[in-house]
Amino acid sequence: MTTETMRTTSLSDKVQPLGEALDGAAMSRRHVLFWLLAGLGILLDGFDFFVIGVANPLISHDFQVSAAQKGMLSAAAIVGSIFGAALLGPLGDRIGRRRIFRVDLWMFVVFSLLSVVAWDVWSLMAFRFALGVAVGLDYPIAASYLAEILPSKDRGRWLVSAFSLQAAGILLGAVAGVVILEVRPQIDSWRILLGFGAVPALVIIWLRRMVPESPRWLAQNGREREACEVGRVLVGAPVQVSDADRARQEAPPEGLRAFLQPQLFSPRWRRRTVFAAVPWFLMDIATYGVGIFTPTLLASLSLAGANTTFIADDIASTKAQPFWMSSWSSVSAWRSCWWTGSGGYRCSSPDSR
Repeated sequence: MTTETMRTTSLSDKVQPLGEALDGAAMSRRHVLFWLLAGLGILLDGFDFFVIGVANPLISHDFQVSAAQKGMLSAAAIVGSIFGAALLGPLGDRIGRRRIFRVDLWMFVVFSLLSVVAWDVWSLMAFRFALGVAVGLDYPIAASYLAEILPSKDRGRWLVSAFSLQAAGILLGAVAGVVILEVRPQIDSWRILLGFGAVPALVIIWLRRMVPESPRWLAQNGREREACEVGRVLVGAPVQVSDADRARQEAPPEGLRAFLQPQLFSPRWRRRTVFAAVPWFLMDIATYGVGIFTPTLLASLSLAGANTTFIADDIASTKAQPFWMSSWSSVSAWRSCWWTGSGGYRCSSPDSR
């Protein structure tokens, strides 16, 4: 055997299959950077979730909405996120995670700005619903992307901790709410509050330009050279696409199946679905069902003092809420983790495939 043949053989022995290399890689600064950029969409959800609560008292006076309309308006974005995640989430399997990362944030920008010019409560509901679709679209794509690039031993902890960024969004919403209402204590300032969401969305769009496509998705869609290039950057060593990396476990669901996701209730996944969904559902009752109306509830207690306007009450309630809400959001983000007693947390996480 010649020296050149020995070198080629030695190099091929060191080249790992893409999936194995990604799973076994050490957590690097590049992993952390991509984790942050993928998770920033969750920050927008926290911001929007808090800001609509601050804006609600102003909108109610501006449009003279009923209690039922206020409830529908508050829930519009949340309902939209259900449709965005269920119906449009599978698009990420068809056109790629990176492209969806741009599309959903541009939707957020557009419908945030349209909310500024809403002419009645019904048009505002429609724009808020569409904005929720964008938020719901980002959630499953961010989770899929992180599950596909993070090392297996760190995947659960980092994937779950991405949802702690919602607390940062809540704090950003609180700061924006207080500053805007202090500078311009007018009834129609709710338009500035809702439109301000376009600013962090544009910043995140600019930052996400450096996020590469998921190497697993590239490998499954015939773009093997790109998959190897991205994999090499993440792993720090040459990788190759194996038959296992090319294989798809199942085709993306379409139509009603995309909304109902029947495979989640198959015998293989039914138990995991129940144990993941039920605690999350119960937590969201407190987080969204109560949290959105917290500024309204606190304002009704006249925290600003006697003989004040409802705008002053709204400012006071905005200042009072963020610590409780951001703390709860941070704690709830770790609801899938538990202390092992041997030096760290264990977290449940979805299968990376």
